[in-house]
Amino acid sequence: MPIGSTNISFSDLRTEYIGGNNNSVSFSQLYRSGSNILDPTVGGLTNAAASVPTSGVISLDDFKNTARAFRKTYSSGATNQNASTVFGSDYAVDYPKQIIINSGVELGATSTSNEALQINTGLSGSISITNNGTITGAGGAAGAAGGDAFEADVACTLVNNGTIRSGGGGGGTGGSGSQTTTSGTTTYYVFVTSGSECPSLGFSGNSGTSYTNVGNYCPNPYTGYDGYSSGVFQYATYQTQGGETCRIQCYRKGQSTGSTSGGAGGSGSGYNQSAGGGSAGGANAGTGGSGGAFGNAGSSGSNGSVSNGSAGGAAGKSIRGSSFVTLTNSGTITGPQA
Repeated sequence: MPIGSTNISFSDLRTEYIGGNNNSVSFSQLYRSGSNILDPTVGGLTNAAASVPTSGVISLDDFKNTARAFRKTYSSGATNQNASTVFGSDYAVDYPKQIIINSGVELGATSTSNEALQINTGLSGSISITNNGTITGAGGAAGAAGGDAFEADVACTLVNNGTIRSGGGGGGTGGSGSQTTTSGTTTYYVFVTSGSECPSLGFSGNSGTSYTNVGNYCPNPYTGYDGYSSGVFQYATYQTQGGETCRIQCYRKGQSTGSTSGGAGGSGSGYNQSAGGGSAGGANAGTGGSGGAFGNAGSSGSNGSVSNGSAGGAAGKSIRGSSFVTLTNSGTITGPQA
């Protein structure tokens, strides 16, 4: 374990830097850049034992608050961080690694296809992550799931003293509605859509021909088979003894038979993104659902007169790959784990 600031012994140095049960240890074995205390080769990394000299005079005081590790310290924000990229070629070196996120620093994901921080495969040696800041997933688009904050694909140790929060899901789309504008008349039309026997019913049988003389084919009021309410339109089929069918479609004069779109859902909370409210739909359509807060699913869209609103997107995962993680948490973790 890391060396403290007081009461340092050669036994501590042997345990941290050499290992095994050697009966003796000498300073000559403990110079930095030697075989026991390696220096990283990748830029942006530091040696957790940087205070240990590479030659010359050396003392126990040089080892205060040191550790055997390559270290990446975040002192400013960053996005879409991947440990194998951060450590480069040193990621495959059999040597401990440390990631430290300073207080007040946020790592974020800019899309739901990325994590704010991922500890991916290809690691050699152990790795520990100490979060004193914030790790934030991306917010979900309308109807879509939020993004993950942290993902582990290999064994790691995670100490959370700050905040880890997944992206909220996007709100669901509102249900579609029917248009209900009328001209105030009770006259009905019949629209011939198919059928060779339509002439026997008094219609020409030409698809696309409209009629105002509908007889008893469009009773008033009527309810359509397509789910629309009375007074909008219906499909009706009539079959003769010859086995042929005439299919007609009835309309109320002056009333549209189309549907209106439901409102869009709001985006979920995420890195650099607040949860949004849903927008209103068209006539008789539902309003879109609100986006979810960090770690929460989006709200469902409200129902329209024709169809129900859709469910909101699920929240992302605060920690994905939790079976790989040895977690010590004294901070806040918002969102499900998997």
